[in-house]
Amino acid sequence: ILKKIPKTADRILEQASGTGILTCKIARLFPKCRVIGVELHEEYLNIARNKVRHLELSNVEFIHGRAEDVILKGEFDCIVSDYLAKYVDLDLLVTHAWRMMRKGGLLIMHELTRPTRPLFLMLWNIHFKFLQAYGNWIHPEWNMAFNDVPFLLARTRWVDELTQALRANRFSDIEIENQMFGASVIVSARK
Repeated sequence: ILKKIPKTADRILEQASGTGILTCKIARLFPKCRVIGVELHEEYLNIARNKVRHLELSNVEFIHGRAEDVILKGEFDCIVSDYLAKYVDLDLLVTHAWRMMRKGGLLIMHELTRPTRPLFLMLWNIHFKFLQAYGNWIHPEWNMAFNDVPFLLARTRWVDELTQALRANRFSDIEIENQMFGASVIVSARK
């Protein structure tokens, strides 16, 4: 995601910013850029705000809300998200992104996917079995995510749905880049 963000960006929106991991990386990489993170979970926002204070970042703001419901004024050069696509109403998200972006702006979405090649699928299943065992032991609070994500990814067709939503909203230069042996995908498109 960081490599794809336009170097000349002045305003960047991160949808579903979570605990601010990517938000802080963007803000540090683009110190003159205004970075706004939108997150649904207040407890994640508190963690993110503490990170921003600890890192003394003055170019970051967080907003509490659902990514697909928040429509901000002003135009964004880039809108990014990481691990959001499988949970969200993509038609609504893309429609609102179109309204918030400047002409030529870039939308970048990264999300996990289920590999289709048998060897990679077998390794992917082993990986999640390990995460489930590890999560139950070390991070029981993440248990639901470790257990639900493989089933959710087996059902979701987020790449196809996102591509259709992008085309319906007149986005161009749509790129689909498989990552990590097909275990995740970055989709980008230009307004």
